[in-house]
Amino acid sequence: MKTFFAVCLLMTSAFATDTKPDRTLELARILAQKGTISAIELARIESATDKLDVLAQLLRDKGVLSADDYVRVSDKSGANKTTSQISASQTSAPPIPSTASPNTAAPTGEATSGFPLQVYGTVLLNALYNTALTNIEDIPLFVGKQGSDPSGNDKNFAMTARQSRLGFRFRSTEVAGAKLSGQVEIDFLGGKAAFGNGIDMDLPRLRLALGRLDWQPWSFEAGQDWAIFAPLNPTSLAEYAIPTFSASGNPWIRLPQIRGEYHHALGDKTTILTQFGAVDPNMGDFPTTQFTSGRSPLIGERGRGPGLETRLNLSTKVADRQYSVGISTHYARGKNFGMVNDAPVFRPVDSWGVALDYTLPLTKVLNLTGEVFEGRALGIFSVASGEAILPVETAGEHGVETRGGWIQSQFNFTPRWQLNVAYGLEAPNLSNLRTGDRSKNQTYMANVMYKPSKNVTFAWEYRRFLTNFKNQPLLNAEGDHANIAVAYSF
Repeated sequence: MKTFFAVCLLMTSAFATDTKPDRTLELARILAQKGTISAIELARIESATDKLDVLAQLLRDKGVLSADDYVRVSDKSGANKTTSQISASQTSAPPIPSTASPNTAAPTGEATSGFPLQVYGTVLLNALYNTALTNIEDIPLFVGKQGSDPSGNDKNFAMTARQSRLGFRFRSTEVAGAKLSGQVEIDFLGGKAAFGNGIDMDLPRLRLALGRLDWQPWSFEAGQDWAIFAPLNPTSLAEYAIPTFSASGNPWIRLPQIRGEYHHALGDKTTILTQFGAVDPNMGDFPTTQFTSGRSPLIGERGRGPGLETRLNLSTKVADRQYSVGISTHYARGKNFGMVNDAPVFRPVDSWGVALDYTLPLTKVLNLTGEVFEGRALGIFSVASGEAILPVETAGEHGVETRGGWIQSQFNFTPRWQLNVAYGLEAPNLSNLRTGDRSKNQTYMANVMYKPSKNVTFAWEYRRFLTNFKNQPLLNAEGDHANIAVAYSF
């Protein structure tokens, strides 16, 4: 199994490049030079298989094209549309950094009133089978300890639609010389109704809520959006509400924040994106068993200041494909609290992280993406999930240091068929852990996506989990997850 994944991830020379001129791409570059689209939007177009459709969507969202204009230039039959990345990255292109949310479907509906509201969404059904007890049945992140199921039967099957998503985008006239836009997005992962038959009465969960001003070359944003730190995600419809490789090398979160961005072009082929922001300092220690409308100060809030994030991204064009490399950081200050000999005790916690992300479209068929990171007390990013900051008077009271990463090979064989093969690893510092804490988590993943039409995607996915526990090798566990997904996007 490991040999199979290694071969798939490293086969970078099996496909010949195609340097045929692309008129849509040349038009996009002209529009970028004139300031109609941003440098990062140009990078999105250059990385997309169906460049015309992505460009048309962007121009429609900016008000350059009307809804009728968009229908005239788009492919309504879907015959030339690539298998979409309806995942934690873009929906019509390989996962690349984006100034907007990297996790939304393109809107297709527009109100006829004076307020230009656009509605979009994805109706997603997942059928799944697990061979072991996992932390979450339908969106598993890691395996429980060997024999931890008292019933003795770890295998299970389920079906769910709670990863479905609904969003609203709006755009308005210029404000202070800037283009005003905004977005609100929910899914249904907020919990279960408290009824005996409430298993499928899923509650809404806020994902995105933001407003944005775009000048050239500056942008300003306030609201809840994807973190600047470690922005990429693998491609999956099995894990659509929680990005793939969460707790296996993929830091991610959507945070309340205020941030700015600066775009700078270095000639015709190279662009630099600088991002910086102040974010909610939460460190991921909210009690998961608590359901409340209130909010009490936790470890991050006791630090009395916002968290800080930065990212520098360099993208350049090689053989009509956009290569991108970024480095990002996160820092927040907090205070851990506990009782020692009946006396309150505080311990300082410095939450920090450094991550490298890359998007390498090696050929028009093969796209290589991934991230590597190292940090401490990154529980809000699902790093060392549930054990990122340990109780006072333990080795991890100042936060658990963790390192890891993920890598994905994406093969776009035809406009309708796509294969993704990936691997993720997370390994906390053993000296920060207690006996029995999760000391390593690995995930292997492969999925095939088929898009018979513009709005419909079928996906088949297999995942293999390997979870180790400190000083308890006999309890190390492994498990398999099989998933069939059907998505309808509008």
